[in-house]
Amino acid sequence: MRSVVFIDQQNEVYTLFQSPQVKLEQTKTLLYFTVNIVFSDMGLHSGILLLTLLVALGACHAGEPKSVVIETPSGPVRGYREDLNENLYVHRFIKIPYAEPPVGNLRFRKPNPIGKWSEVQGVPEKHGPACMQQDLGLEVEFKPEHSEDCLHVNVYVPGEVARGRRLAVMVYIYGGGFVFGCAGEYRGQRLAAHGDVIVVTFNYRLGLFGFLNLLDPVAKGNYGLWDQMMAIRWVHENIEAFGGNPDSITIFGESAGGMSVHYQTLFPGNEGMFQKAISMSGVVNRQVVTKDENIEKVIKKITESTECKMEDKAELFDCLQNLPPADVVAAVNVYDMMAPDNFTLEMLLGPSIDGELVTSKLYDTMHDRNAPESRFFRSVDFMAGTTNGEGSLLYFSILPDFEAALNFSHQDGIPQRALCDAIIPGMIQDLYGSRPDLSEALCQFYSSDEGNEVQSNQAADFYGDSVMVAPTVSALLAHSRDNAGRRTYSYLVSAPSPLPFGPPAPPWFKGCGHADELYLLFDMPDLPIQNLTEAKHEQLSSRIIRYFTNFAKTG
Repeated sequence: MRSVVFIDQQNEVYTLFQSPQVKLEQTKTLLYFTVNIVFSDMGLHSGILLLTLLVALGACHAGEPKSVVIETPSGPVRGYREDLNENLYVHRFIKIPYAEPPVGNLRFRKPNPIGKWSEVQGVPEKHGPACMQQDLGLEVEFKPEHSEDCLHVNVYVPGEVARGRRLAVMVYIYGGGFVFGCAGEYRGQRLAAHGDVIVVTFNYRLGLFGFLNLLDPVAKGNYGLWDQMMAIRWVHENIEAFGGNPDSITIFGESAGGMSVHYQTLFPGNEGMFQKAISMSGVVNRQVVTKDENIEKVIKKITESTECKMEDKAELFDCLQNLPPADVVAAVNVYDMMAPDNFTLEMLLGPSIDGELVTSKLYDTMHDRNAPESRFFRSVDFMAGTTNGEGSLLYFSILPDFEAALNFSHQDGIPQRALCDAIIPGMIQDLYGSRPDLSEALCQFYSSDEGNEVQSNQAADFYGDSVMVAPTVSALLAHSRDNAGRRTYSYLVSAPSPLPFGPPAPPWFKGCGHADELYLLFDMPDLPIQNLTEAKHEQLSSRIIRYFTNFAKTG
């Protein structure tokens, strides 16, 4: 609680307590008013005493961030003012729950609506906890707490918070292969302030917590996708209280987040929840639907690595629900399950066909204009794009055993024989089965006799084209053909980042790598890029923010 010192005409000192809902600015106004009244009827010594008390009080408040409390349909929430420069500021609302904590008997189930709360929600920190996930062992400064109780949104409002502003809203879904990532990695202050939009980020469950599928009705998977739906619905129902327009909501995301965005545009249950969507470097495609045989591999791994060894699926489910969270995380490491001396595109933990939310192979269904999934997809404005160096994912993915088996190092280059003998056939096998004719045609197309650097980038281009570019073009075509009523946009980012995402790029790599455009939109604590940017990067950031927020405002 905040206190205001008040001195009456008899020089008696009282303390007037304010409720936490009162803004600090109101406290300052009352203090100023009190000073003027009191000094007119006081002697010099009494006045000095009062001034000392006021200075002391001001010092107490100097370290407190300014905050505001607003009432939402879900309950009261507190936001904290953050000044970006002398002209721009935002109010950030951090760790606002959008669903019941998915713990106990709610683990491995669809999220429950949060209901209405009475205590003020929101914390002064710049991020809340992340959902449970593997520690990748990276040397980074940003290491948030991991918790099962993680279903929160963060809301960034430019300027003052007022219900009638009707600002466009942009809801971001993070990437990370459906196994890592968190909302706190993507700070929306800059995008909100410079774009004059409300930015929302949120957590959704990952790994086994988000996608456990036992190929049985007891556990059908896709809980992370259900979380996303619930968060989007919460935003639609509550954002007006923050000054947002519930009829102007854009969902956007990158990598697995871009794939998630595209998934959400293919779920007719989202009708009315958003009007526009941006898929950045990721759409629904053959690689992001987990096959039954890979689900079986995960189930087998679970029974081998935990005390839950039951064959009966209901008993196995009950056992997994009662494991400590850390044991669930440790049960399956998707990187350890990859074939070390082979190259595949296997998805082991991620979206799957569950017969309820995902009822078909949506990468095919989106082209069927009579399907309800396609009709909803084509009813929203859609933008999708990539970087020109999505193939950076190739050198992210190559394992040491694979290099040893083929006697090369990706740091030196990716030789034609590795591309044609292993990388292309392995990917084609995963996607289409045994197709030596297709593998040979692709080998010829992506081979070069212009030297190691060109050949290495050709290999990277094959990977980027296969997993990102071609699927994005397919999604754009499915949306745009004979669809004059909605707008379809494509983009390409080619400017290299001053601090590329992921492991250091090999010296031969050219272009803007996967995720290397994110610094243009967000301040990312995992990417300490501030001292590396130049004027050209700031200008590009301003342009990208303008393009994206204009799309969010007008389509």
